[in-house]
Amino acid sequence: MIEHVGPEVARLVVAPPKETSETFETAAQSIHARGEGLFVPLYAISGTGKTTLANSLRSFFPGSFTPTVSHLREVTFDALRETALEATRSSAANENKIIPINVDHRESDPASSTELAAIKRFLREPTVGRRTLILWPETTEVVAVDMSRNYEAIAGRSPIRLPANVEGPLRETWVSIATHTLQLSNDVESLELMGVDPKDYDPAEFRSIGEYLRQISDDFTQQRLKLLRATRKPLRLAVVIVSSSENAGVLMHLTNSSKFGLLDSNALLDATKSSVVGRWWRDHRGLLTQMIVQLDARVFGMPPAVSIPILRRFGPADVQKDLESLGVRDHGTTSISKALRRSDFGKYLNGTVTPTYETRGTPSAVSSPAFQLLGERGFTAGKDKELNKAVLEGIKAFLAEDEVAASDFVAENGLGFVPLIPDNSFTMGDDCVCVEYTWRKGEFLANGKRGDIAAYILQKLQNYARELGYAAE
Repeated sequence: MIEHVGPEVARLVVAPPKETSETFETAAQSIHARGEGLFVPLYAISGTGKTTLANSLRSFFPGSFTPTVSHLREVTFDALRETALEATRSSAANENKIIPINVDHRESDPASSTELAAIKRFLREPTVGRRTLILWPETTEVVAVDMSRNYEAIAGRSPIRLPANVEGPLRETWVSIATHTLQLSNDVESLELMGVDPKDYDPAEFRSIGEYLRQISDDFTQQRLKLLRATRKPLRLAVVIVSSSENAGVLMHLTNSSKFGLLDSNALLDATKSSVVGRWWRDHRGLLTQMIVQLDARVFGMPPAVSIPILRRFGPADVQKDLESLGVRDHGTTSISKALRRSDFGKYLNGTVTPTYETRGTPSAVSSPAFQLLGERGFTAGKDKELNKAVLEGIKAFLAEDEVAASDFVAENGLGFVPLIPDNSFTMGDDCVCVEYTWRKGEFLANGKRGDIAAYILQKLQNYARELGYAAE
């Protein structure tokens, strides 16, 4: 729980029943009084909370114990001493609290006579051994009893009854513990809204709190998956390069010759042989093809004839003012729709695709110089985010005029069902279309920029692969 929930696990910790607490209070006092450590086999059925208790002694008895450390090595004098020494390296030199060591990997595999002798020798070692409490959780009572008797036979009678019978939290606290655990582990406030309420489960029907929590957790997981599957949509990715370039240029060499705008994995890798992201994808070639196909990943250029009319009408106030001063007139959404309809990106959006890129019309005597000026002023420092929002408004107007069904238009915000924050996103049919823009000054789609463009596209695909869980960081 500590690994999954983090420091907030303290909110889940419920003090053990009185008898269990008194056992560890006696153990702590005896270690100090005797001047030697103590070996304590712990017995309880699976799911009672033995490991949670062993790992939480400092929470329950902060004045007596240091944080618990796990011992996953062989059970020998040297290995036990090394584990204890590692636990003391971050503490003060005069620290005298007891070090709990939890041997949590040996259930149903009791300590041998040789190991018991090593434990006895270590617990009488005068530096760290004498202030160590070794805990050995066990789910089989016969095994726990036999191991305790064998240890006392060679080390003498223990000051507490062995094995220590661990009792989990009282049943009347289980509902509250389950509620807090699920809320923290799944980062939700209301479990009722997710269709699972711990109050609907009777603690009396379960042997242990572990079984009780597992049943609720399993039901909760199934309900959450059901909701996620109901809201999840297939993703499509379009990368749009906004620049002064009037046609597709080098994009024709980075895409499939027979499928309009579809990225070509071999062409992308050939263009970025020396880049870090290119080398990463060469080690994941199969995944690169998978991501392109699964996302139907495409790339388009957006010329000034499209971007400038959009920015003139929907751009930030300062951009609109600059464009007006340059003589760029606002001809309304009809003009924007006309420009998009003639563009490669617009044809992708409204479904009037062609086998390959086309060049239509002539460069605008107004929009091209206007875009060059905006490029000189720069698209960094967050300015591009406002421009991305403006383009989304243009897309919305265009799709409405062409009577293309679309909804859920969002700019610079998360999708909800996957951990992605596209520049633009909207729903078309059963798909969620994600659009990623890069604003570049000059004739950016020139052949000399092939490597830069390929690296940018591969970086976007890498981000999507990681966020969608197909690749590790």
